[in-house]
Amino acid sequence: MSSKFFRSYYRIPVSQLLPYNALIVPFSYFFYHHKDQPTGSKQKYLQDYFWRCASSGRFSSGVETKLAQDVKRIDLILKDELPKYEWTVDISTEFIEKNGWFSAGRSYIKSILCIFTYHQPKSFNDGSIVNISNYWLKQANSKNYHHFFPRAYLRKHKEEEFYINHIANITIVDDFLNKREIRAKAPSVYMKKFIRQNDDIDATMKTHLIGDLEKYGVPENDYTMFFYNRLKAISKEFKMRIIEQESDKSLIAVEINDYEEENNE
Repeated sequence: MSSKFFRSYYRIPVSQLLPYNALIVPFSYFFYHHKDQPTGSKQKYLQDYFWRCASSGRFSSGVETKLAQDVKRIDLILKDELPKYEWTVDISTEFIEKNGWFSAGRSYIKSILCIFTYHQPKSFNDGSIVNISNYWLKQANSKNYHHFFPRAYLRKHKEEEFYINHIANITIVDDFLNKREIRAKAPSVYMKKFIRQNDDIDATMKTHLIGDLEKYGVPENDYTMFFYNRLKAISKEFKMRIIEQESDKSLIAVEINDYEEENNE
């Protein structure tokens, strides 16, 4: 039931994107005691718990101890009570910027990729839903992962590698678009073709958390404008999913050390 819930409610299409396999345990416990789909406060509190774990490095160490603690939190959710958490989350643009180095195995990056896939990203050229599979999403160099401002283009313009390979520059596209249509072209160049092909390009781009192309600096190839607008869009998505608690309000952004989660197995 928990895996079905991840697919249907959180729209996580494949197991490779689940930030932590350990999350299956507390959700299985919940559905063992609650046979129906959660609604109302239970649904909100479960969502809050999921994204707190996914975006904070919760299960990067001490998994068994933390699972025992979290089962007690699930008991509270079953009673329609919001649990308190000893760990905090920072969903600010500053934190996302600092921790956004793109690596497909990082749990924090997977949490953001889950947000991307929730919106069922559509193909730039025809608006069809992008095919997402475990095979393609396992490696960071997968052709499903597209640097919206291509690496070669940004390197040519002397952008720092950290900002080139940042989650704010990643979209999920069809394999052939990367190989045949985009390559190292400037966004202002390759997007002109897609605008001609796709009559509903604005709606398509919204499924990639990219708003109005002009406001995102695409016609001018303004990467700084694009980057910080995308950070704001990601932060807004987190805010929709996490219930802020008092302990979250006075945070200093720190680096999430979840690089050991490269395989998450």
